[in-house]
Amino acid sequence: MGKNGKYFIRLIVFVFIACFCNTSKFFAQADTLSVQQKIDEARNILINNPTKSKSIAFEAYRLAQVSNNKRLIAYSLNTIGSSYYFLLNFDSTVYFHLLAIEIQEEIHDELGLGRSLTNLGNSYLDQRLNDKAIQYFLKAESKFIKTKYNIGLSKLYNSMGNLFNSINDYKNSIVYYKKGIELSEKMKDNSFNYALSINLANVYSSINKPADAMELYLNTYQKVKLDSNYVYFLMICNNICQQYIDMNEFEKAKKYSNEAIEMIKIHDFEDYLKINSYSNYAALLEREGKYDVAKKYIDSALMLLQFTSDVNKNIALKKQLSQILFVSGNFDGAYSKLMEAYNLKDTMYQNNLSEKLSELNTIHEVEKKESQIQLLSDAQRKQKTINYLLIGVACISFVAITILISSYRRKKKDNEIILQQKNEVITKNKLVEEKQKEILDSINYAKRIQYALLASDKLLKENLPEYFLFFKPKDVVSGDFYWGASTGSTTNKRFALVTADSTGHGVPGSIMSMLNISCLNETINADKLVEAADILNATRKKIINHLSNDGSAEGGKDGMDCSVLVFDFQNLKLQIAAANNPVWIVREIINDKLEILNENIENPFKIYNSTFSIYDVKPDKMPVGKHDKQDIPFTLHEVDIQKGDIVYTLTDGFQDQFGGEKGKKYMIKNLRELIVSNAHLPMQVQKQLLEATFNKWKGTNEQVDDVTVVGIKV
Repeated sequence: MGKNGKYFIRLIVFVFIACFCNTSKFFAQADTLSVQQKIDEARNILINNPTKSKSIAFEAYRLAQVSNNKRLIAYSLNTIGSSYYFLLNFDSTVYFHLLAIEIQEEIHDELGLGRSLTNLGNSYLDQRLNDKAIQYFLKAESKFIKTKYNIGLSKLYNSMGNLFNSINDYKNSIVYYKKGIELSEKMKDNSFNYALSINLANVYSSINKPADAMELYLNTYQKVKLDSNYVYFLMICNNICQQYIDMNEFEKAKKYSNEAIEMIKIHDFEDYLKINSYSNYAALLEREGKYDVAKKYIDSALMLLQFTSDVNKNIALKKQLSQILFVSGNFDGAYSKLMEAYNLKDTMYQNNLSEKLSELNTIHEVEKKESQIQLLSDAQRKQKTINYLLIGVACISFVAITILISSYRRKKKDNEIILQQKNEVITKNKLVEEKQKEILDSINYAKRIQYALLASDKLLKENLPEYFLFFKPKDVVSGDFYWGASTGSTTNKRFALVTADSTGHGVPGSIMSMLNISCLNETINADKLVEAADILNATRKKIINHLSNDGSAEGGKDGMDCSVLVFDFQNLKLQIAAANNPVWIVREIINDKLEILNENIENPFKIYNSTFSIYDVKPDKMPVGKHDKQDIPFTLHEVDIQKGDIVYTLTDGFQDQFGGEKGKKYMIKNLRELIVSNAHLPMQVQKQLLEATFNKWKGTNEQVDDVTVVGIKV
């Protein structure tokens, strides 16, 4: 073959290789374009349909891996993380954004890093890990400013506004929201402008500027409505409705609540968008007295919420449901839901606190190691200084200056650490104060429910001729309670009065008192028992049955000490059954003391002094609950009472109180003396003397138990 032939073959091979390379390049570009389109498609539906967005983003990730395009692999992972964020799955959100950041740092993708850092900060913000969130936000801000990426910067300012809003720093929150709004208006990004405007209006609402908030809400409402942006339209309707509710303008609130509910019927929204609509609608229904319908909407919201990890919203909805149940008269249900909300708060607080302590321990260990390294480095410098002393004054001066600079920097760093720790302490103190306030709010609400179950003044006044009630709980809520119910037939009307001391005091005691009242109510009103001993026997069985499955080794030994008085004022008869708590009946002596003794040899009343005699009803030495004597029936005491007799029933709180000069118990003997010596006084005066005596005896000592003393004059 000639020389020209060889050149011709080489030319053909060159053309073939060139065509092959161009074809490969063409297909690589086509794959890249396909991945980018998938990512864009996924991001366009992030808010409206995060589930579908996640699925498309995974497809983009697989295509990007095939083409080995690291920038698009990272962008796909970023989009997957964002999808999980809108699905409120924060663990997966953090995982995928960290994967994206690792790749973006490797290839120096500054713009991609800014996006991933912002998204990761948002995830930590929603988990209330504000210290982590601000670290990532500040890193993201430098990336966006460096790349002049205004879209990302606008979204970042929204997130920073959210962060300052979450810690009640409203001044900085407003600054960042306004920066974001200004950037979004320049870029004509309507959707994000809506989000920023809603957030800014929410801040105005929080700082008690309802007029500014409503003006911004309504302006945004008009823009969103013209833009037919259904998601933001639903959100703005909910916010306007809530603002009008806060302003007590319920008819205006109803208009926007109805619009939100109609939108939900027409369009397919994600679950998390429906929850606020249902909550607002239920609040308005509750105000109209439509409790059953309101409860259904809250139940629906809670059902939607069970697939998310939004604990704060769960707590708010359970409190709202508790309020609806309370005003509708379902006190047991209201108390149960309130306790569920209280337990959720406690769990969330403990989880956040554990995570914060773990993070601080890690920081401490790192700082400790850095300090050791620094000490070692200082020792090496000193040794070198000794070795090179002969070099001359110039070297010594240089080393001295180096040490001074190092010391200055170390001191500056230590000061920064101290300042940071001080800020963390301040933040934690705020969290503790908020927690304490939430607990007190819950306990005060529990008090309302418990007091609603006690015997009302109206019930006692209708059924007792004259009485006093000295009731002094140790805490806000009480294990002591007093309860009454009419019983017997219409021709032989009776009134049962119970004075009881439940196991424990405070919140545990109040929960136990709820169970005890429920069992008493069922025994008297449902089982129709009228005899005092029968009431205690049946109530004991119910309490043991309720507590038998508590899962403890003791098998539920809680219950109560109490006395049951069944008055028949028509026939002047009194039945008494008592568990550990005594009952005293004081009778005034009309005739001569000796004559009374001679005529009443079999009478249970004993002469107390020249003025009064007393019948001390001895209680059975066993509680109303599980006990080794639980199969022994309670004793029935039947007494003929007279006009003017005073019956006293009490728990053990008064006589067990420590006080006086020697810090001893008051003792039951002294309490009996106090009561009988003042029995001639009007009933309300007796109560005042009891209260004054108790407070004087207690002095500066802590109250040891709940106190209840009831006096009934026949």
